[in-house]
Amino acid sequence: LSGLIVYRYAPEAEGPGTEEMIRAFHQGRGRIAPRVPFVKGLATIATLAPGGSAGKEGPIAQIGAGIGSYIATRLGLSARDRRILLLAGTAGGLGAIFRAPLGSAITSIEVLYREDFESDALIPCVLSSVTAYALFVALIGGARIFDVPALPATGFREIPGYLLLALVAVPLGMFYIAVFNWTRERLFGQLTLPKMFRPMLGGLGVGVIGYFYPQAYGAGWGYIQLALDGEIAVLLMASIMFAKLFATSLTIGSGGSGGVFGPTLFIGGMLGGVLGFGVNMLLPSFFPHPEAYVLVVMASFFSVVASAPLRAMLI
Repeated sequence: LSGLIVYRYAPEAEGPGTEEMIRAFHQGRGRIAPRVPFVKGLATIATLAPGGSAGKEGPIAQIGAGIGSYIATRLGLSARDRRILLLAGTAGGLGAIFRAPLGSAITSIEVLYREDFESDALIPCVLSSVTAYALFVALIGGARIFDVPALPATGFREIPGYLLLALVAVPLGMFYIAVFNWTRERLFGQLTLPKMFRPMLGGLGVGVIGYFYPQAYGAGWGYIQLALDGEIAVLLMASIMFAKLFATSLTIGSGGSGGVFGPTLFIGGMLGGVLGFGVNMLLPSFFPHPEAYVLVVMASFFSVVASAPLRAMLI
């Protein structure tokens, strides 16, 4: 369904969504076709509802950007102002989904560049993100996505453990990126099969993985909470970490409509759990709070994959 919807009505709605938003900002004068938010929403539901291994964040960024672009076009604004409203729409969508208004605003202006911000859009993005967050909380509720336990610092002896995390997160992040790119560009990109059928093959691969590791279905944030609570065995965390990595590559690399943020948090959280709880068995005095490593690696692993350390910390 996702493939049929996207490639019949809006091919630019395939994949995560953030790439198309960035393209529209830099190359399209901030214009996104009015049909894209609707097509993206339907395609994302068709991908995620059955268990596709992806997140809601990339799609909501493109949906919000499309709404901002549409409003700017209807108001007859300039290309510069249309770009700003595109980013404000992105920030509004992310602010609601993440329930993190400041981090979402920073994400919207940081994602465009490798080493810079779109500073002119900061205030509009903050206003949009805070407003969307407030409305979301009023309608849906303000419960936190994760219930984080109290994690008091115990001294300098914890620092080497976090340095170890960085050394391990980098090669795994590079491996994740390599698998994702190979799946998208080589495995599915060179198929002679019509594009609308490729997500079907990706879904078949996810189904095979999920048969053995059902934890790989969906965004998997419930299992992150279990890891924070110390309720998943170390060996299982190691297994589902790689299962999630390949399932995400198949879901999005085949053209499925979904984001990479949620699955990336899952992979990083499981890596932190493996290191934190695993080494805690050997050196408990140096790893007094193993659940803290689940939380920290979620951020550090995403910063590796997305080259965006600031938004990873804030969100």
